[in-house]
Amino acid sequence: MSFDEIKFGIAVLGSLINAAASTGLWLYVRYGDRNKEVDRKFSELRTDFDGRADEQDRRLARLEGRLERSPTHDDLGKLYDKINTTSQAVSQMAGEMKGMNDTLRLILAQIAEKGMR
Repeated sequence: MSFDEIKFGIAVLGSLINAAASTGLWLYVRYGDRNKEVDRKFSELRTDFDGRADEQDRRLARLEGRLERSPTHDDLGKLYDKINTTSQAVSQMAGEMKGMNDTLRLILAQIAEKGMR
């Protein structure tokens, strides 16, 4: 082997090493940046999810607070009983008014028939 052949072999070997290094660098940049981008997106999603979860926690706490102040079955039962009592009283008053109205009509009919004496 001559010196020129060795020089040429070293140059070819250097070119191959340079090509391999360039390819490796390109792969690292291509997929290394993609991993960083994916990590960044996951970080953003985690932050967004944490914010939404906090908002859901606040809404749930607000609903639980309102639920504690809502009427219970006992309260609704008492209200139902009072409404029934009021309905019975109104029905009774309506019956009494009908009776008074009938009595008044009877008196007026007697006055109209016989006149005032």
